Amino acid sequence: MRSTRRDEILAHAAKLFSERGIAATTVRDIADEVGILSGSLYHYFDSKDAIANEIVVRFLEDLNVRYEDSIEPGGSARDRLATMVSVSFASAVDHPYATEVYQGEAILSSQPADAPITILVQKAHSYWRSAIARGIADAEFREDIDPEQFHRLLRESVWSTVAQYRPQLSELADDLQRNLISVFLDGFAARSVDGEPVARIARRTTKKEAQTVSPASEFAELRSDSQMAELRSDSQMAELRSDVDELKSVIRELSSSIRQLQKP
Repeated sequence: MRSTRRDEILAHAAKLFSERGIAATTVRDIADEVGILSGSLYHYFDSKDAIANEIVVRFLEDLNVRYEDSIEPGGSARDRLATMVSVSFASAVDHPYATEVYQGEAILSSQPADAPITILVQKAHSYWRSAIARGIADAEFREDIDPEQFHRLLRESVWSTVAQYRPQLSELADDLQRNLISVFLDGFAARSVDGEPVARIARRTTKKEAQTVSPASEFAELRSDSQMAELRSDSQMAELRSDVDELKSVIRELSSSIRQLQKP
C-alpha cells in the first residue's frame, strides 16, 4: 500500500517519541524529520498528542485483528498463547516503535474509560486472559500460578523484549519469541504423566468414582486409593523429570540466543 504524508509523519514521530519521549519532542522536530514546515504538519494532525494517539490506536487495531485471526477453535490453549506471542512480535515489526510509545509514556493512564485506546487495550488483554483461563480449565496449565500475574508477566515480557531488541528485531524475532514461549509456556504447563496432565487424570478419576455404583464399594475405594497413591508417586517422578528437562531446555535456548547475538 502506498505510503501517504500522514503515514510518514506517524513513522518519524514514533521513532522520535520512542527515543526522546513525547514531552521532549516538538512539532518542529517531527516536521524537520519529515521534511515539511511546522505549520504544514497541522494540516494533517491537530496536535502532537493526536499524533501519539493515532500511532498507538493503529498498532492496537492491527494487533487485535491479528489476535482474532490467529484463533484456532480446535487448537490447544498453549498453541494459542504461543501463536499470540508470535503475532505480537510480527505486529511490532510492522509498527516500528509503536509499542515503545505506548509502554514508555503510560498513555492509558491519561485516557478515559470510553476512549478508543482504553477499549482497544482491554480487548487485547481479553485474548490473553481467555487463552489462559481455557488452559487452566482444561488442565493444560498449572492451577498454583495466579493467572492474572502470569498474564501480565508474559505480556510485559513480550513488549519489553521488543523494546530491548528493537534495532535487530526483524532478524532476532524468531529466536526471541521461541525463547519466551519456552521459558513461560513450558514452565506454566501442568505436570503430566505419560503426556497427560496430572490434574486432568485426577479429575477423570474423581468423576468415575462419583458415577460408579457397585456392591463391592469398599473394595473399589481401596483400589482407587491405591491407584491415586501410585499416581502421586508417578506424578512426583514426572514432575522431577519435567523440571530437569525444562532447565536443560532453557539453558539450550539461552545459549543459542547468546551465540546468535555474538555473531558479527
